[in-house]
Amino acid sequence: MKRLLEHAEPGALVTVIRTEGSAYQREGTKMLFRATGDAVGTVSGGCVEADLYEHCRAAINRGEPQIVSYDAGGMMDTVFGLGSGCLGTIELLIEPSSQWGTPDARSLLEEICKRGEEGERFAVVTILREAERLRTPIERLLVDDRGSVVCGVSDPLLRTAAIESARRALGEQERRPSRNVELGAAGRRVDALIDVIVPAQQLLVFGAGEDARPLARIAAEVGMEVTVIDWRRELLERARFPEGVKLACVRPEEFPGPVSLRGRPAIVLMSHHYVADRAVVERIVAVGDPFAYVGILGPRSRTSRLLAELETERPAAIHEALPSIRTPAGLDLGADTPAEIALAIVSEILATTKDRGGGPLTQLTGQISGVDDHARHPGARS
Repeated sequence: MKRLLEHAEPGALVTVIRTEGSAYQREGTKMLFRATGDAVGTVSGGCVEADLYEHCRAAINRGEPQIVSYDAGGMMDTVFGLGSGCLGTIELLIEPSSQWGTPDARSLLEEICKRGEEGERFAVVTILREAERLRTPIERLLVDDRGSVVCGVSDPLLRTAAIESARRALGEQERRPSRNVELGAAGRRVDALIDVIVPAQQLLVFGAGEDARPLARIAAEVGMEVTVIDWRRELLERARFPEGVKLACVRPEEFPGPVSLRGRPAIVLMSHHYVADRAVVERIVAVGDPFAYVGILGPRSRTSRLLAELETERPAAIHEALPSIRTPAGLDLGADTPAEIALAIVSEILATTKDRGGGPLTQLTGQISGVDDHARHPGARS
């Protein structure tokens, strides 16, 4: 959106504001349509995008936001003719980019971008409807983990209710606690979206060999913030890794050096250099326990030897670090090739950071997304 505004390019931001039943995406998911027909992101499995584009074009031409709903409650949807079979309802807010061009909206967008770039966790409350009617212009406020508030909501009672709801949402530790809520303000019932923005999982890859390339690519594709670290500068050629992957030249004994450890990153050691890996594990133990996942490539016997050597020097610290260490790294997928091994490792990181077992979905009872959203968030709308 920021880029569209900078280039005065028309477009529309689409946000999932409410779901019911089975839905491909959850509240807070966003998609950016450009007037040229290109899109970034998705709000479904592809079953509504073609129809949605026509709504976006209309919103861009009118310069006004609108809410659209898709009900795929039947196996053959006769209302929209989509036949999606998703068995759920999805409600979407469409905002033309011109709505973000006002001074207040631009200021809030700058704050959102700033906190996103700094890897902060924060919540944005969007006021949607009152008495079932869309409130325009769209008003928002931002609350961050430190309690700071950037406010664009004019009504003081509504502002207070929104800030309280945002702080409650930020206090929860789910990866994506965004939800649709009703704000109570002096007897009024106002529909709002609390969108909790969670920083991307950071992945540090120690070792820039050939097998690090598919790991960096797959991790980046699933939305991780990837940094490849090596002390061999010749392996850190920009052309060897996808755009957006960071490269850092750091000696093993100086790890983490300039590399940030914010947000409990995951780290995979794959330098294929025993002394280097040992030095990095030693540094991991020395900095405490800021890691969500520690994976070490190679045979279990190699890692056992490495840990045994370190345990003679720092037994208590090694014992504390052991639960986070996965060796050999990755889920049991029968992986052989570098790309397959990379997929197995990324899968294990996702399962670990999202507290899932990593087994077949066919063996899972209950909802795929975990605890029912409305049971977990009692103030949420259904």
